[in-house]
Amino acid sequence: MSDPTLTNKLLILLGDGGDPTETFSHPCGANGSEVTFTNNTGEAVVLDCTDPLGLVAAIKRWTESQDTSMNISGRVASESFATWRAWADGGEIKNVRIAVTESAAWGGGHWELPAILGEFQMGREDKATVTFTASITGAGRRSWTAAA
Repeated sequence: MSDPTLTNKLLILLGDGGDPTETFSHPCGANGSEVTFTNNTGEAVVLDCTDPLGLVAAIKRWTESQDTSMNISGRVASESFATWRAWADGGEIKNVRIAVTESAAWGGGHWELPAILGEFQMGREDKATVTFTASITGAGRRSWTAAA
């Protein structure tokens, strides 16, 4: 038995809205990332066609929609504060990439999707540097692009 090769190569990158070419960058100061992919299901109770009252009904399920949510946390860096403030104050949709920065052979690539900043929280204790947590919610379809 061999040990697995573990990765730490997960980044959430924010788009700058550039047109025709958008640039994505990691928010300076961020050091924690979480991503949740959700398949929202629908269901129906289905009776057996030949013996509808004799057999226990089955529950059939299907995917009705998909959702993506992200959390970023870290220290507030002066270099990225204006980006966070503008997004929090403006409430606009921004393109986001969720990057697994591995090679193609190791399954690397990125998801891209429009997203909304749902919550931006800052805090500080004593004379420590300011920390932040950002909760980002998908606002449309996500698409996967494999690493080249």
